[in-house]
Amino acid sequence: MRPILGLRAVAIAALLSTAGGFGAAIAQEQTMPGPMDPAMGGRGMMCRAAEHIDGQLAYLKTELKITPEQLPQWNVFADIFRTDKEKNARLCNSTENEQTRAMMMSASLPDSLEMTAVRLTARLESLRAMEAAIRPLYAILSPAQKKTADEIMKGAPGF
Repeated sequence: MRPILGLRAVAIAALLSTAGGFGAAIAQEQTMPGPMDPAMGGRGMMCRAAEHIDGQLAYLKTELKITPEQLPQWNVFADIFRTDKEKNARLCNSTENEQTRAMMMSASLPDSLEMTAVRLTARLESLRAMEAAIRPLYAILSPAQKKTADEIMKGAPGF
């Protein structure tokens, strides 16, 4: 009878399969021309997210029908949204980001996992900032506004 794998063995197997997926995705990103490929002349959708921040905010404000009473909380949300999008765009456009991708491709598995953890930590911090900004705004929205927010914001980039 075969012994049951311990939790540690299962965790290591999951980690290795995840690392393999990241490696394949990064390899594809490096070798496949696409919107993020500098040779294709574009920075890609993610790097252009900061180009239309004010337009995104205007759209959300209009669709949510923000009232004058909700405006102070809206402004807090808008400031955090703007700051987060600008920060992410700077990271995406930076040479350091390209160097990080190149380093991940040549790094050992443990080092590659550590670099991935750093990037995921930055993404988690971004999501937490957005959550902290959205919760107070969402709390003062009417039921109709909440429904609209759920429909147009859930699953959108950055949310």
